[in-house]
Amino acid sequence: MKIDSITLKGVGNLNEDALIINEATSLFGVADGVSSLIPFQTKENLTGGYIASNEVQAYFESLSPGSDLIDDLATINERIKIKMSDYRIDLQRKEELWGTALAVVKVLENGIEFIQIGDCMILAVYQAGEVRSLTHLQVDHLESAAMKKWKEGISKGITTRNQLMNEVKDLLVSNRKKSNSHNGYGVLNGEPEAVNYFEYGKINKVGLNQLIILTDGMFLPQEMVPKGLSYWSYIAEVILDKGMKQYAKNLIEVEETDPECMKYPRFKKSDDKAGVVIHF
Repeated sequence: MKIDSITLKGVGNLNEDALIINEATSLFGVADGVSSLIPFQTKENLTGGYIASNEVQAYFESLSPGSDLIDDLATINERIKIKMSDYRIDLQRKEELWGTALAVVKVLENGIEFIQIGDCMILAVYQAGEVRSLTHLQVDHLESAAMKKWKEGISKGITTRNQLMNEVKDLLVSNRKKSNSHNGYGVLNGEPEAVNYFEYGKINKVGLNQLIILTDGMFLPQEMVPKGLSYWSYIAEVILDKGMKQYAKNLIEVEETDPECMKYPRFKKSDDKAGVVIHF
């Protein structure tokens, strides 16, 4: 088993994505921190998203063999709640909460256990070339509406990212307030309801060549995927062809050519990035 991984800061001051690499327990993954709508920083200039994703990293990388992934996420969620309480965050106000999405796999002798919450993805790649998505983008139904409005702004003649953000800001704020709710999405932000939004399971390893685990900053713009091809299959193919580091480098080069987020519509020029490829 060989591990390739990368994490890179986007346009923010801190990299709120984190890698999870625990070779002693064969546990690997990524976390994507989510900062609060109301700005928050510690005296050390750490954001809530950074604290949350690094809490995930510290927890999983200190684990001993034998843990249960569902219990692990419930424990992390409680730890994030305690952290927020320590910083006097009002836990009843969703706009003050910070947290993290994540995707983690545990490699066993007879299979792969996985767990996810939020918008991180796990792809299984088989010897015959089949790409199997083990997870679902829990925010897709919300972000698609905001992205539709973003594209409408471009069609109306808006030419800067800041102006486009003004068009969708209220919708993005509304979406964030739907955390861990029936018509919303799952996120580890201290809310007890988060445990209802874990996606988890187990697959066997027959014919399995690679597992690819990504935060959303590693996703290609939809416009870069050739028409008629599966989005996730194409991403997996490009990552395995180029390698994780070259893939990320090329993606950043594309983002740099479109700072106003118009040719490749997205909400920020360059998001934080984290990715892991496990080769069997």
